[in-house]
Amino acid sequence: MDLKLDEQTLIANFRHLPAEGKKEFLDYAAFLVKKYSGETAEPDAQSTNQCSIDKQPEKRPEAAKEPVFTE
Repeated sequence: MDLKLDEQTLIANFRHLPAEGKKEFLDYAAFLVKKYSGETAEPDAQSTNQCSIDKQPEKRPEAAKEPVFTE
């Protein structure tokens, strides 16, 4: 994952916080996500770094039921 310099700095500073500071920071981040999620997020928006999952079942001819012939 490629991070920008400010994102790397944020992560490094977060790691140096004491446990209570981390909890307070995460609580505030959750508050901001809830506050701004309705304004900027689009429900149908997809990320460019994700692959789609096929809805149709995969065809597997090797798993087809065929009679077994023995001599």
